[in-house]
Amino acid sequence: MKKILVIAGCIIFCLLAALMIRKALPPAEEIVYDQANKVFMVKGDVKIRRAENPSSLQDMKVSAILKKGDILETSKDSAVEIVIGENVDKAVKLGENSRLEFQDINPAHLNLSRGKVRVTLKKLEPKSSFTVKTPTAISGARATAWSAEVIGNKTKICVFESDVLVRGIDAAGKPNTKRYITGEGTEREVERGKPVSAAKKISEIDMQDWQYWDKNISFLREGKILVDDFSKKENFNNLSGPLGSWNVFYSDPNQQCKDEFTDLERVGDSGYGLKLTYDVDSPFSAYNGFFTSLMGIDLTDYRYLVFSIKGDKKAGFTTTLNIELKNKNQIGRMSIDGITDEWEKITVPLGQFVGINDFKDMKEFVIVFSDINATKKEGVVYIDDIYFAKPEAPGQ
Repeated sequence: MKKILVIAGCIIFCLLAALMIRKALPPAEEIVYDQANKVFMVKGDVKIRRAENPSSLQDMKVSAILKKGDILETSKDSAVEIVIGENVDKAVKLGENSRLEFQDINPAHLNLSRGKVRVTLKKLEPKSSFTVKTPTAISGARATAWSAEVIGNKTKICVFESDVLVRGIDAAGKPNTKRYITGEGTEREVERGKPVSAAKKISEIDMQDWQYWDKNISFLREGKILVDDFSKKENFNNLSGPLGSWNVFYSDPNQQCKDEFTDLERVGDSGYGLKLTYDVDSPFSAYNGFFTSLMGIDLTDYRYLVFSIKGDKKAGFTTTLNIELKNKNQIGRMSIDGITDEWEKITVPLGQFVGINDFKDMKEFVIVFSDINATKKEGVVYIDDIYFAKPEAPGQ
C-alpha cells in the first residue's frame, strides 16, 4: 500500500511540474491560413452546386465566396475567375465546358473532371499545398503558374512559371509514386495507366493566353482592375466583356462614332490604342460614343477610374467629353475637360460620378460625345489603358 502511495505521489508531482513548465514557456506560434476567396469575374453561363445543396444548380455571381465541396460548371464561351487571399496570392481561371470541384480551399485541392483550369500562385502559407487532380493526373506546386486540361482520355499540363510536379494515375485510379518535374515553358501529357510523356515546348497559343491573363492578375496584385489595354485586336476587353462604338440615331447620316485599333497612337511600345472618330455635327440632337462592359465587377474597395486620352492634332478634337459608369439600376455621369494633343493620364475619383452610389455590380464604362458639350463637333480622340485603382494606387 505504501509503495502504491509513493508511485501515485511521483505521478502527481510529475504532472504538476509539466504543467508549470508549460505555463512558463512562450505560447506556440499559431498558423493562420488566409482563406479569403471570392469570384472575381463571370463570363457567360456559369453555374455552382453548393456543397450543402448539391442537387441545386445556381447561377454563379461575382463576389460569391466559395466553400469546401462547391462545384463550378461552365458552358460554351463561358469562364469564371476566382481570387484567393487579400493580395491575390492565388488565382484560378476555369475555361469553357469545364467542371471543377473545390475539394478543399486551404490547402487547396481542385478536382477537374472536364475542361481546363489555369492556376497562378504567388505564395502559399506554411505547411500548405495546391494541387489539381484530373481523371488521369495530379499536378501541384508551391509558387508557380500552370494549366491542366482534360482532352479526351488524357491530361495536358502546361507550366508557365517555375516547376510543377506531375504524377500519373494508374488503371486502378491510384496515384503513381513516381513524380515528374515539368519545367517552365514546357508541357506534358498524361494518360491513365501509361508513362507520363516527355516534356516539350508549350504552344504559342497557350503561352499567349497565359500572358494575357497574367497581366490581369498582376494588376489585381497591385490593387488595380485592368479593364482594357487594347493589347489585342478583339471586340472583348480584359474582363472578357464586349466593347464597341454606339450611336443613338443610326438613321441620321450626319452623326456617328467609329471605333478602331491603331498601333500609331498608343501608350507604351506594344499593343494598340483605341481610335474614336466621332461626328455630332447634325441639325438634330446628336450624341454617340464608346462603351466597354464591366462584367458585374465589384468596385466597392476601389476609389479611382484611370485612363489615358489624347486628341488628334491633324483631324481636330473636342477638349471636353462626358463619361459614365453604370450598374444595373444607376448611371453616374461627369465631364472631362482640358483634353490636349498629348497623352494624359486622367484619374477620376468614383465619388465624383453624380447619380451613382452603389459600385458592387458594375455593368459599363461609357464615353459620350454630345453636340451640346463638344468644343469641336467632328474629330478624333484616342484612348488607352483603362483601369480602376484602390486608394493606395491613384494615378499609377
